[in-house]
Amino acid sequence: MLRVLTPQQHHVTLSYYEPLKVIPLATKAALAKELRKQGIPVPKEGKVADYEHRLKHWLPGPGYIVRLAKPSSRMPGHPVQLLKGTKTMYWIPNSEMAREIIESKIVFVLQRTTEPLKDTVVIEIPTDYGVNSDGGNNSADS
Repeated sequence: MLRVLTPQQHHVTLSYYEPLKVIPLATKAALAKELRKQGIPVPKEGKVADYEHRLKHWLPGPGYIVRLAKPSSRMPGHPVQLLKGTKTMYWIPNSEMAREIIESKIVFVLQRTTEPLKDTVVIEIPTDYGVNSDGGNNSADS
């Protein structure tokens, strides 16, 4: 028999007891601590979802300052499409997306830095990065 107890009935003994499952809620402080532990820069502002997104997609280490060597239109459907002009410098955080862009061979890697330079355009990792159109994960380890 399973009964739900109110705080006043806590002294009642049950013949069957099932412990409550506690689902930990992510807090900004806990997520910031995990980001620092992994060597990922903590955003100065943002919501819990922003922290979780960064924790999920960013890798430890400095990001990449890149410039397009050829127009990104040569690779439709590729993350390199986020880069538009060949004369613009972009900063991409260290991530699988950055590696995919660099492996495309149509960008020059100019520098690696932990923070973007003031004259670079920051490329954020899209929230749907790594998800197929059918909702599945397109990474090799799924």
